[in-house]
Amino acid sequence: MRRPLLAIALLLAATLAHASDIELTGAEGHPRERFPLTIHLASSGEPSLDAAGRRAVADWNGVAETALGVRAFTEVAVRDTAQVLIGFTSDDATRLMGLTQISAETRGVIMPPVRVTVFPMQARGQTPREVLLYQIVAHELGHALGLEHTRDPRSLMCCVTGSIDFNDPVVREAYIAARRQPEVRTAAAQLAEHYARFWKRVP
Repeated sequence: MRRPLLAIALLLAATLAHASDIELTGAEGHPRERFPLTIHLASSGEPSLDAAGRRAVADWNGVAETALGVRAFTEVAVRDTAQVLIGFTSDDATRLMGLTQISAETRGVIMPPVRVTVFPMQARGQTPREVLLYQIVAHELGHALGLEHTRDPRSLMCCVTGSIDFNDPVVREAYIAARRQPEVRTAAAQLAEHYARFWKRVP
């Protein structure tokens, strides 16, 4: 039985925080035999942004090989054969930065394809567009792997809505630093723990 579609959205908020319309439960994932997931990256029309997206994929592969012993993704040229689809939209009448659409079986097995949509973006303060694109794609790929939001302001998968106290200067600075220099490795422990649990239930 297929569970309802989850739409997990990154929002551009005045607080700088990311929010989600619907949260993953932490029970969703992919069977080991499915890895590496086939992925198709549509072109943004800008080579520098496309390169940033591919760096996000490559960095997830490096983290997954260390944490899980398998690569996370392998890129395919034919869109219809991909289990994960990354696309771009010209719709700028929204505060969304990225949107991941996922459906899963009742056991939590994610049903391909997972669809990631990236919305138009502008450089934010000291964060160039290429860094912002990397952050968005890398974060959404975390969701595509089944990772939920965390409460750690330093993590790529931050944040659970309302969990960050931006009045705390230490927390705020950690959050801003992580957005300016996003790193997939900050989600390595979360990935390892997530699949240690998931593969006990669904090998």
